[in-house]
Amino acid sequence: MRILLFLTILLIFFNCGSFVKKNDMRPDNDVLTKQIKSCTGKGSISSFGSFSGRLSLSFISQNDSSFCQFQDFLGRKVLLIWLTPVSIDAWNLIENKKYSNRNINQIIPILSILNPKLITKFLWGEEFTPNGISVDDDSKIEIKLEKSNLNSLNVDKVTFTDISNRQEFSIKIDSRVFRQDSLNLKKYWEIILG
Repeated sequence: MRILLFLTILLIFFNCGSFVKKNDMRPDNDVLTKQIKSCTGKGSISSFGSFSGRLSLSFISQNDSSFCQFQDFLGRKVLLIWLTPVSIDAWNLIENKKYSNRNINQIIPILSILNPKLITKFLWGEEFTPNGISVDDDSKIEIKLEKSNLNSLNVDKVTFTDISNRQEFSIKIDSRVFRQDSLNLKKYWEIILG
């Protein structure tokens, strides 16, 4: 009898509860937006062309800066990227090589033409226009933004296609968590480099 009563209570409890996808929780009013100071999340990147592969992604973002960590299918950290409004710094942990704006195209070619602010905007789930992309007149870059849920406020996937070089690079965000606490991203980068 106790088991039946316990199962009935559990059934009522779980049927009355509801689940909200964290991905759809970006605040849409000014009061809540001002309270949100940072964003964390997980996803993946994939590329086709001269470098083909897929890596898991976890990120921390605050205001206009972001820190991204990439892992291979074995869970090993392979790449760290720090995005500020004016620069992209990367560290290839497998080869122990560091990259800056000047040579970032050696590791992920599309990053050399993207404004770091665009990537951070995407990590926050915001849509953007191609104005922040600096390409030669000969290059043809297509950008495709996608939402997994049409009712969602957040952009979940962006695909950059370089038609002239036959390369494609996409970032897909599986989950985002918006936070009210501030983060010191520079501290993370200094700890890793130290």
